[in-house]
Amino acid sequence: MLNFLNEGILFLMTDPYAVPLDRTTHTKLTLLADAWSTSPSEAVSRLIEHFWDSPATPSPAPPTRGSNGSVAVHALYEGQRIDGHFDPATRSLTIPEGPGAGHHRTPSGAASAVLHALKPKIHTNRNGWSFWTVDATGEPLQSIRAST
Repeated sequence: MLNFLNEGILFLMTDPYAVPLDRTTHTKLTLLADAWSTSPSEAVSRLIEHFWDSPATPSPAPPTRGSNGSVAVHALYEGQRIDGHFDPATRSLTIPEGPGAGHHRTPSGAASAVLHALKPKIHTNRNGWSFWTVDATGEPLQSIRAST
């Protein structure tokens, strides 16, 4: 028999595999079991099986590449969206139109061009790998840096 004290309440548990739950968790588990028309124990088993069989973390989708192999990216600065195309082969970034438009040797160079166009009086050095976002994933450009 297992005895333990939780928040001033003495629990006597005869099952060595019993898991103590706080009141809120017990209520949620009971509601879930009722919704599934099963016992709380079976609800826990089903949840464990579901997560046991699922991959720990889903693999991110690879970024969509254009016909020329470029990856669509964008930056948000001062409420403005600037679209661009990152070329993994050359690690260059092209901004087709708008602030900073042109071909830039690096993502950081492209970021600096955008900043210079929008706020010419500020220090424009920026890390382009974190400034640009991959359209397909919403992750920073840094997320595909190793695969390029």
